[in-house]
Amino acid sequence: MIDLVWKDFVAARRLLWLVIPLGGVQVAVMSFIPPIYVTAVLIFSALLGFGSIWVEEYQGTELLWNSLPVTRGQFVAARYLTTLIGMVAGLALSLTLAQAVTRMASGVADGPAAFLGFPAHVVMFAFLVLAAAIYLPLYFRFGAGRGLMFFLAIAMAVVVIVSLVTQQVLAAKGYPSPVADPEAWRTLMMRMVERVEPRLGQLLSLVIGAAALATGVSMLISRRVYQARDL
Repeated sequence: MIDLVWKDFVAARRLLWLVIPLGGVQVAVMSFIPPIYVTAVLIFSALLGFGSIWVEEYQGTELLWNSLPVTRGQFVAARYLTTLIGMVAGLALSLTLAQAVTRMASGVADGPAAFLGFPAHVVMFAFLVLAAAIYLPLYFRFGAGRGLMFFLAIAMAVVVIVSLVTQQVLAAKGYPSPVADPEAWRTLMMRMVERVEPRLGQLLSLVIGAAALATGVSMLISRRVYQARDL
């Protein structure tokens, strides 16, 4: 299985040579704008995590790899491992760059880098793992292109539902819309941070556990659908 993981990195080496320096510069520049920084990190880490899939789809080598003396279960496990390694590498590099750049600019150890710390990257990792847990079974069932279309449809539906539910909850509690009153929204977010901070360790453990559970269930589903798929 390690050989299958290694072939993913070899196949995507040209993409990595392009994405890592450009993405690193982008992340470093955006580290002074936390909301945009989060978006940049998620895109950068997703490119590293899923890049080998796109390369394989472009080159049409999936049938070639499946002709090797390996089971489809091993192929699925290797794909999950490649994805996790890529995402962790992207997040680790982003965290290192953000900490270094913001601290050099601020000149103090507790400057802007405090908003770009390890807990925030753990949450982003869990978000990426959840996205992978949804996308990869679709990829193994329908292929990279159609799987991505189904994934985007699911993601858009989830965003709409979560937005509507959140808005209704805020309205029921008497909070104004964040669009109508951004200052009130920022105050609400600060209160949430104050409540979360004392329980940060427990919440991070819960997030990591949920991500691990989602990955395990997703891998089982992917193995079953891929074994049943006619290539």
